Amino acid sequence: MSDFLPSAEDVDRQLEAEFLQDVEDSVNQLDVLLGSLRSHTEDTGKGLVELKRITHGLLMQGRGINVPTIHLLVHRLSEYLSEVKELSDQNVEDVQVFTDKLQGILEGDLTDVGDTPQLVRALPASQFADIDFGDITPKDIEVLLIIPEKSLSRIVHKELAECGYRVSNARSSFEGFKIAMQTKPDMVIASMELTGMKGIDLACAFAAMEPTHAMPFALLTSYDWGHSALDRLPPRAALLRKGQTFGGDLAEALARFRIT
Repeated sequence: MSDFLPSAEDVDRQLEAEFLQDVEDSVNQLDVLLGSLRSHTEDTGKGLVELKRITHGLLMQGRGINVPTIHLLVHRLSEYLSEVKELSDQNVEDVQVFTDKLQGILEGDLTDVGDTPQLVRALPASQFADIDFGDITPKDIEVLLIIPEKSLSRIVHKELAECGYRVSNARSSFEGFKIAMQTKPDMVIASMELTGMKGIDLACAFAAMEPTHAMPFALLTSYDWGHSALDRLPPRAALLRKGQTFGGDLAEALARFRIT
């Protein structure tokens, strides 16, 4: 019996290699499926289910593996597909963009982490079925939502999408901070109540760190200005109050941060 015990680094490298192989296999599956959908030899309903299944599988497999750019791309693809109810020809071409980017990363096209913000901004944006995007001028403005409640996140996401902004979502403070560091969004909107730390603590963390201190930050809360719960909110942060005042608060925050 061998006394050899692999080091933690060896285990991490093995897990990463196995995950990258899984990504390559999944990209190949996506390519074949997209080709079948493009030629109309695959039913669109079944095809959409399969696209979501493959993407969800990669999301689950990638947890804990140190491949941040791939995980970010898969996360964005999952967000995109979550709003697709009926697969169109444009959806097929959009998913192909994600697939091609994943293949490029596997082949070493992205070698500088500084290229990540440009990479994600080149990806297709999520589109809501009940919004006529033909009347909306897309803007090269990225907003990160750190909102755990899916229904609330969707409301805010839709409001921003109707303004032409690109939107990404995170469900926890730590995930949000990691995505912000990777993608350098033009604005961050975080809920007061978050998993891991309060939204106000996250605002303080963003304000205290050199890479994020100048990043526009808005806190989404039911509290009004002057409430004791907001005493530690950094002066530069904006406040977005839930309810009827939300639209006005959002417009004021965008104007204040010169986001147009």
